[in-house]
Amino acid sequence: MYINMKPSQPVTLTAETIDWNFGVSFNISGNSRVRSLKSRQLSAKAGLSAHYAYPSALRIEEEIGITHKSKIAILFDPKTLLDLANEDEEPFLPFLKGFHRQIPVTGQAKTGTEMKRALSQLISCPYRGKTRALYLEGKVMEIFAGRLEQIREMNRTSPRRFRINSMDTERIHYAAELLIRDPLNPPDLTELAGKIGMSRSKFFQNFKMVFGHSPMGHLRSHRLRTAMKLLQQGRHNVTEVAYAVGFNNLSYFTRAFIDAFGVPPRKII
Repeated sequence: MYINMKPSQPVTLTAETIDWNFGVSFNISGNSRVRSLKSRQLSAKAGLSAHYAYPSALRIEEEIGITHKSKIAILFDPKTLLDLANEDEEPFLPFLKGFHRQIPVTGQAKTGTEMKRALSQLISCPYRGKTRALYLEGKVMEIFAGRLEQIREMNRTSPRRFRINSMDTERIHYAAELLIRDPLNPPDLTELAGKIGMSRSKFFQNFKMVFGHSPMGHLRSHRLRTAMKLLQQGRHNVTEVAYAVGFNNLSYFTRAFIDAFGVPPRKII
């Protein structure tokens, strides 16, 4: 859910939960107050991220003033959430174990730099169709993982290092090959994780440990390297190359190309 508004007068947004659910929200700008019948009032300030678990048949109200309000909320259905908690081999989702017993949970923390960047990219997604779905799923999982990492850091009593064994490393490399095999029609990330026998959370975590970036970042890097080769051949213009490698937004392609190679694509031809 994406809210981006500037009311001419104070408004109250209301919602009712139809099932026990878990969510994470990020207040990008503007302050508000959130309350329900079964929990204390929560002050939602700009720059804070929050997680919450609400039972079914609960009315939730959010009071928004007349300042600009920008917010993103990500909701997970119970089955998806329980699958994540059950599949995880590391205590990456420790507090979600209580989700089985439907224990209400709320908490806030400052939105980190990486999460802010991912939120901005989520809002300005430059893709369409299947690639758009892949991009949005990847960013949602990246944001979700960042929030869970914050929770784990707050609850951590001693330093802990995550390790990846050689077999898992090989499986991640194989997944990376499958991901870039057909850049215009990339595989669904959930299916890709299943093909190498990993849960979604473990797949995202291990992929970043091996390559230093997310699966979507890996796909984008491959597309940009392919674009560089095509431009160096001199047979196509910038627009043709951008569409050929899977970019539907020319300005986004140009920015990404400059970030990767330090020069605009028109300079290569």
